[in-house]
Amino acid sequence: MDSSTSLTRTGSWGVVALCSLVIVAEGYDLIVFGALIPSLLAEPGWHLDPSGIGAIGSLVYVGMLVGALVSGRLSDRFGRRRLVLVSMTIFMIFTAGCALAAAPEQLGLFRLLAGLGMGGVMPSVLALAKENAPAKKINLVVTILMAGVPLGGTTASLLGLAIIPSAGWRPMFWIGAALSALILTVSFLKLPESAEYAANRVSGASAKFRDLFSPRFIKLTLLFAAAAFTNLLTWYGLNTWLTQLMKKLNYPLESALQFSLTLNIGAVVGSFLLAWLADRYGSRPIALIASLITAAAIAGTAIGTSNAILLLACIAVMGMGAHSTLNLINASVADSYPSQLRATALGWSNGTGRLGAIASPWLGGVILTAGAPPQAVFWTFVGSALASSVLITFLALTRTKAPKALMNAL
Repeated sequence: MDSSTSLTRTGSWGVVALCSLVIVAEGYDLIVFGALIPSLLAEPGWHLDPSGIGAIGSLVYVGMLVGALVSGRLSDRFGRRRLVLVSMTIFMIFTAGCALAAAPEQLGLFRLLAGLGMGGVMPSVLALAKENAPAKKINLVVTILMAGVPLGGTTASLLGLAIIPSAGWRPMFWIGAALSALILTVSFLKLPESAEYAANRVSGASAKFRDLFSPRFIKLTLLFAAAAFTNLLTWYGLNTWLTQLMKKLNYPLESALQFSLTLNIGAVVGSFLLAWLADRYGSRPIALIASLITAAAIAGTAIGTSNAILLLACIAVMGMGAHSTLNLINASVADSYPSQLRATALGWSNGTGRLGAIASPWLGGVILTAGAPPQAVFWTFVGSALASSVLITFLALTRTKAPKALMNAL
């Protein structure tokens, strides 16, 4: 496929829409696990406890860490489109494998392998979207793109309400594999290569992984990694454990799933407001505000309230804040490095950030297995949200813009 012809046919916003669909598939396959935890704990013969569930939940993020680091580097070398298609194929196949798992060990292995594809798709899709974004709309474009994660999670929650009580957890993975197959087919037919990548390939411009740690970039590279770690610890911890935490607080399964739905709807709707503010005032200052309101909303949920509307509002706001912080960190990374290094930088921040996503399911499981109340898990994520705020403050004080050419940056 000729990338320039395809780009003309698809159009900039069309590319963004296709990239968003890819993230919807990834978001469903990733977040569906949280909705399945009560059913997996009750699976006959598996004898899982919260600690075991947490360990299985963490494995997908181990795969995502490796996938993001490797894919980002390969995307800058071999092209965005190719890595998107390969990564989607990987997580489609192994999500189907999860539906066939006959034991917890098999489920964990298939989640690990699916994670390679889920982590691999993100750096390439973000770089491709950035390189097709209209001028001064990077925060909006990344928000549209990343809305696919909670939209996928919302789809999983809605389907879970209808399917899990009667059919169990396995059909949920089959649906994810089918959704991925459909979007993979559309992407193969319509998704173009990045014009910036094509131009760099023609000119011979290139970069190496070690360039992330050159004097020009090392401070940013380390701060982005730490901020992504603390933010993903918070966001994926909430997505993994919210359903089970609300169930332990004596809400029925249907209500607990509705809280998960509220979290993801809040993430989708609220993130567009913060993206609009970020395009006006900058991604880093608004990311700081987002991380602070996340901590406040989680604290409100931990304290508890008998007012259902107020509780739902806290959950919606924590979704808005945590997801928006992730969006704005990604937008800032994409805007801070030259195109030859962009996907590598996105792979670095997303990959190292996955250490937080790996820790969060395990951490929640350990806290609950130790006999601590559900509120202790919420307070743990208040702490991680506040840590993210501190790191983003340092980023906000580091004013940078991606240089036009890599040689000007080193």
